[in-house]
Amino acid sequence: MRGMSDVRIIPATRDEGLIVAALALQMDLEDDAATPRPGFITEYADAWLADYARRPTWLAFGPEGEAVGLVQAALITKLPSLRRPVVSWLHVGQVFVVRAHRGHGLAGRMLTDVQDWARRHQVDRIQLNARQQARSVYERAGFTPAADRLMEWRP
Repeated sequence: MRGMSDVRIIPATRDEGLIVAALALQMDLEDDAATPRPGFITEYADAWLADYARRPTWLAFGPEGEAVGLVQAALITKLPSLRRPVVSWLHVGQVFVVRAHRGHGLAGRMLTDVQDWARRHQVDRIQLNARQQARSVYERAGFTPAADRLMEWRP
């Protein structure tokens, strides 16, 4: 395999919806509990496109033009308030690198591109939920555990 310098990382455009969906499918299939279903790629691409403006996504392409990585996020912006400035943050929902390209720093490179984008777009923070086996990747990218004020509700 060539070096990671041969990998190109770009923000995904609407034209790449099926590529985003194919990588999401590949990621899901690596989970033993996932069962493929007909039409999933089209279903995923349609849902991603329907919410495209709020879903910044980055794709990594290998030297032969093959899709080798993905970062998907959701952009959240609070409404204006007299008590605080308008704030925006990204919630990273997925970071995926195909098996053949893992262990070479690609996830870190993609996260650096996401962080650069966040700075350019006045995003106040990036948050994510890290699996234990991936924590070191996020820590190397500068992520730290969130404050314990984070709460959630589930029905």
